[in-house]
Amino acid sequence: MREATRLRLERKLWLEKLKWLGAGLGIVAIAAGMFWYTGLDASVETRQVAGTIETIGPLTGSSTKAIEEGLAVDVRLDDGRHARVMALKTRNPKAGDHVQIAEHVHGTGRVTFTWK
Repeated sequence: MREATRLRLERKLWLEKLKWLGAGLGIVAIAAGMFWYTGLDASVETRQVAGTIETIGPLTGSSTKAIEEGLAVDVRLDDGRHARVMALKTRNPKAGDHVQIAEHVHGTGRVTFTWK
């Protein structure tokens, strides 16, 4: 085999190896980013906020037990925002009641509310 042909073949083989290495590094980087994002969403800051119950309705969901035992409660927070939380029927919430609910601010900026 001539020297020039051998060099071209080696160069092509190295380029193929580099392509596979680049693809592998890209996959690892994407996986690392997903783990970082998941960890970021797991960090939560919880605050207690006050509001007034506006409406109460049936809970919709896939679990029969949750539908039987829960209520969907719409709460108008004192700062003007609106929150929807799930409350147990045993708590006996009524429209117009002033309540405290928990606001959960996740590291990604997602905000969720739970009944206190």
